[in-house]
Amino acid sequence: MALLKESDLRSYLNKSSLTCESASNRSLDHEKFDVFLSHSYRDKDLVFAVKKYLEDHDLSVYVDWIDEQELDRSSVDVETAETLRKRMSQCQSLLFVTSSNSTTSKWMPWECGYFDGINGKIAIFPIAKSDESSFAGQEYLGLYPYIDVLGTIWVNSVKSGFCSMKEWLNGKSPDSY
Repeated sequence: MALLKESDLRSYLNKSSLTCESASNRSLDHEKFDVFLSHSYRDKDLVFAVKKYLEDHDLSVYVDWIDEQELDRSSVDVETAETLRKRMSQCQSLLFVTSSNSTTSKWMPWECGYFDGINGKIAIFPIAKSDESSFAGQEYLGLYPYIDVLGTIWVNSVKSGFCSMKEWLNGKSPDSY
């Protein structure tokens, strides 16, 4: 199995001729999502590729700046936090996209902590710079399983097991293999 690399995601975007589309004209209040994508906005192009990659694997994905462009990412305020809480409650899981920029995000630790408290189904989605094959995590990120790909999207246990993303969303533990 392998981690997705920055170069893979950029190539995926270029081959697909994908462009960022806004979904802000539709009401999201009663919609359910498989994934809340927690990320650094500085990785906007990579995050867009991750969203499309997951959607190409039949997963519904919420990304705040795509699905609700009116949210002010530069301001941490009550209204933005309330909207994010509401959207997280509509999501089955949270994927925490790690990159060189994620360590500077003010929102990501908050999103992870909040989601862990309401749901707990969190996995780390590392974006590798090179041919890394596993993710060790640091500090609290090492507590969660991580995502890698080889045809299928896999959720890897911090211990030693794994299961497919679809199995994980349906309640299977990656530790059961």
